[in-house]
Amino acid sequence: MRLTFTLAIALVLATSLARTSSASAADTFDPSTDAVFQKIMRVNPGLKSYTAHVEVTTRLFFGRFTLRGTLYNWGPESKVVFEHVPSIAKSAVESQPTIEAPSEWTARYTISRVSQTADATAYRLIPRDSHGIRSIDIVADNASGLVREYTWSNENGLTITSDQTYAPIDGYQLIESSTTRTRGRGMTTESIANFSDYDLNDPIPPSVVSSN
Repeated sequence: MRLTFTLAIALVLATSLARTSSASAADTFDPSTDAVFQKIMRVNPGLKSYTAHVEVTTRLFFGRFTLRGTLYNWGPESKVVFEHVPSIAKSAVESQPTIEAPSEWTARYTISRVSQTADATAYRLIPRDSHGIRSIDIVADNASGLVREYTWSNENGLTITSDQTYAPIDGYQLIESSTTRTRGRGMTTESIANFSDYDLNDPIPPSVVSSN
């Protein structure tokens, strides 16, 4: 399912992908033979849709604000609807990064395995059509396939890193919180998003689907 991380303010990129072993850039990556990547593709089978309450608190250099709203996720699509967005937060909300469902990654990105340890594997996704994004780095748990960290590196020098924590809910692993940091061109923000009150596999309101 599509992951839209940090639903409010810059899901931040930049990571320290300091891992013990690294793969050669010349290596050809075959997702079908990569065990961890296949686990990423199979996370939460049977989960067709969900909604969750989200609360995001963001710190800027001149202050802070909190947003509350609802996360809607259905199939490969995702959307966050906030109850009220103050003017101070509008640009951050509008520029939040997203990443497609893992099932779409091979069609949209050139993928390589960057490094691997006993616990985690790091991959780099290079967009085939950048739209201002130079690369997206992800770090996934080897045992579960859950992505613990995303890092967007933008062509304008902005880096956004988002760290995810998960909780078991009705047999699925769903995001409990994310911490996102944005750095670049005099911009420094940190956002903490908490997710709660999940409703699973219920119909998404048509008004949300049609406006996405």
